[in-house]
Amino acid sequence: MTGSKVRKPVPISHLNAWRMQRQFLDRPFGSKNIVDLINSIGWIYSPGCSTPYLSLWARMSPFRAEDLNRLVFDDHKLLQLETLRGCTMLVPRDQANIALRIRTRTFTELSKQARQQMPITDAEMEKLKGAILKSLHSGPKTSEQLQQMLPPDLIRDFGADLKRIGLTNSLSLGINLLKEEGKVLKQQSKRRLDTMHYSFVLTSSILPEADPFSLRLEEACAQLADQYFKAEAPARAKDFAWWAGINVTDAIRGGGEIKPKLVPVSVEGTADEFLISESELDDFFAFEPQDFVINFIPYRDTYLKGQREILNRFISSEHADKPFSRWKGKLINDPLATIIVNGRVVGVWEWSEDGDDIDLLLFDSIAKSAERAIHKRASELAGFIRSNLGEVRLQGVDYGPHQTTGIHDLKAFWGKGAPADSRV
Repeated sequence: MTGSKVRKPVPISHLNAWRMQRQFLDRPFGSKNIVDLINSIGWIYSPGCSTPYLSLWARMSPFRAEDLNRLVFDDHKLLQLETLRGCTMLVPRDQANIALRIRTRTFTELSKQARQQMPITDAEMEKLKGAILKSLHSGPKTSEQLQQMLPPDLIRDFGADLKRIGLTNSLSLGINLLKEEGKVLKQQSKRRLDTMHYSFVLTSSILPEADPFSLRLEEACAQLADQYFKAEAPARAKDFAWWAGINVTDAIRGGGEIKPKLVPVSVEGTADEFLISESELDDFFAFEPQDFVINFIPYRDTYLKGQREILNRFISSEHADKPFSRWKGKLINDPLATIIVNGRVVGVWEWSEDGDDIDLLLFDSIAKSAERAIHKRASELAGFIRSNLGEVRLQGVDYGPHQTTGIHDLKAFWGKGAPADSRV
């Protein structure tokens, strides 16, 4: 990652407009091939909610939810994998090894640290894991089905100290360890990505070619860096490190393997080094943003979640506490379903089951013509939801009673703080 010829610093607005067109949020993707689109924009978050459907609708015309369901549940050309930072993402099949190799091994580490407190020995845990694998040979099983099939003396509840760190019982831990070893996958049982009904399946039954540990971690980081910077550049090494859940040293090393090489561009208002492929540099500086581009994106869409900081990049400090959910009243860096105009967040939206329509709330003053265009796009989104989904689950599996995400409830909190990551 070496220097390029001297050019004037570009404004943040130029980066955002460039990313909108790279993410196909300024016009529909050029084909109906969903796998090709995900290869272009990067892996899509799929945390048990409607995000995959809504993210693809925002980028494809036409798009049908059933086309995505078929690719995931029948053809297995796209896979839901727990990977970066423990997040579940839709990953093209040919990148599954990278996703499985790079995933966070939280439960493996926790179980090592808490070994002395465990009411089950290492030998017993290995026996339990073997029994789980044997049970799954006959097909997918829910955790309840597994509990009925496994030796009862190996199913043990954990104490309060272990539960506080996320270790609830031996069966749950055994399943999570097998997932982190790449031997078991979690999948929805009802052929929809926005349901909470899960079963477990042998990786070998869906991905017989999978061998994630044949990749050295350095190789996985390099391949992941190549995929990330194609979708997200210009981006910083620390953006890639955060997104991938790796340290900055490994991120820099992985970026250094990319061919053509990454080169820096200067951005107004920051000394940070934003990197882009040398082959795209001239196109980036020659790029002329459209006068007016809008789109509606869902919770955890890659446009906002692909880079680390949102405040002062995609939203001004004046509105910094508005497009984020709250946990027990405190802001968390988790953007809601948002309305994007020319690369900037100008409002939030949600689906009203009572009204069978889109509720939206704009917090930026915009021209009447822009407001009319926003309402037209909202009407198109509502039509898609009615005809394809029937309902919308905007939050993921971690959504609970302490998390505030409804736009009308959040209004009570506005003006009471801003996200911690505030620097571009």
